[in-house]
Amino acid sequence: MNKVYHFVRQSLRHVVLDGLGLISSPAPGIHILNGHRVEDEGEPETFKRLLTILSKQVEFVKVEDAVKMILNHEHPCKPVVAFTFDDGFMDCYDYFAPTLEEFGVNALLFINPNYVEGDDAYISNFNSNIVMTPNKHPMRWSHLAELHKRGHIIGAHTMDHYMICNGDKDTLHYQIVDCKDVIEKHIEGPCDYFAFPYGKLTQASELSIKMACETYKYVFSQSDYKHYYSFNNTVINRRHFEPFWPVGHVNYFLSCKKKY
Repeated sequence: MNKVYHFVRQSLRHVVLDGLGLISSPAPGIHILNGHRVEDEGEPETFKRLLTILSKQVEFVKVEDAVKMILNHEHPCKPVVAFTFDDGFMDCYDYFAPTLEEFGVNALLFINPNYVEGDDAYISNFNSNIVMTPNKHPMRWSHLAELHKRGHIIGAHTMDHYMICNGDKDTLHYQIVDCKDVIEKHIEGPCDYFAFPYGKLTQASELSIKMACETYKYVFSQSDYKHYYSFNNTVINRRHFEPFWPVGHVNYFLSCKKKY
């Protein structure tokens, strides 16, 4: 029954977004899109086709430039778009990073160190029970170090894709603070960016956000996309998309007029 409900719900959502996409266009503003994966690894050109169409309507910028614009409370007169990706799948190395390089920009990749280093049992559990994305493979430290040297940014996403809404300081310290130290050791560079897993504002506590803001220069959610900030202007909000979505769906999400 749950599978049937999910299928019907997704089908209706697809139909609605198809219609809205026909009458939508990207709004002026700074848009940070956050994705995760490819749907069919036999179609590596899907993301490139999406970017080619979008490039006629928006300006792609590097993530650090988009963040700087938000921090300066800028109001660009055109749509400006940057990209982040969560969870650290090999899709980022194989598809997203090289494609974005063709368009002259980078990606911000939020990774989980224990997934990067995981054995087969850890990876299988992470894929099937934590992020619900079976049959994926993690980027290893060699991939991440190379991407860092190529101009992409490596960010932290907790050690284990952990929901940071509890009050256990030792656990939060391990998942948030230690995560930064591990990443910096392996990429031989700074880790200034943190995104909390699952992304909804209810899935992070005030204590965990305070700890993240004291540890990292920039903290991100994936919620409240109509506003640039949440948590008293300390967390930057992103908008969920996936690289295999139809361009009309992405246009609809980019049509939001964002506020500070």
